[in-house]
Amino acid sequence: MDLLKEYIKSRINITDDILTEVISHFEIKNVKKNKFLIRNGQFMSYYYFIKSGGVRVYLNHNEKEVAAWFSFEKNFIVDIASLNSNKPSSYNIQAIEETELLAISRNDMDKLFSKYNEWQEFGRKLWENAFLEVVDMMIMHQTLTAEERYLELMKKSDFFHRIPLKQLSTFLGITPTSLSRIRNKIVR
Repeated sequence: MDLLKEYIKSRINITDDILTEVISHFEIKNVKKNKFLIRNGQFMSYYYFIKSGGVRVYLNHNEKEVAAWFSFEKNFIVDIASLNSNKPSSYNIQAIEETELLAISRNDMDKLFSKYNEWQEFGRKLWENAFLEVVDMMIMHQTLTAEERYLELMKKSDFFHRIPLKQLSTFLGITPTSLSRIRNKIVR
């Protein structure tokens, strides 16, 4: 839980007493590689903090898997649309490595939001950062070539090498062959 404590403290000022109470609501969950946290059609009821490992968020479109997002250590992952609307998820969230998560239920999260202004601030900052990442990705997809998107992602992520080629290509919106071509061109 120390990693989660450090993560929270790096984002907000919080007393040790409040932090201890917050942390007490998290439980450890281990997910084996290729196993799912949630599948399309299921309901999301937890926020997950990734302690180690990584996950991909993807959907099935025209009988193909399309990667929407990847997340690794020191990040929260959730299908907020399912969690907030209490509707079935449109996404699959799958471990791409052996993954250790710290999970907190939506009910516990909401209780902590109601009880502590500090925790409300944490939640606000978490969603602001997530929104900015999504906007950056949308702009990248609309304004950059596939090669430029690949190079930008390489700059932003030290986890890049952990994503399987086929999954990375769907995230970039290109075929695995095109991605191989781009990678070979960059190496030269």
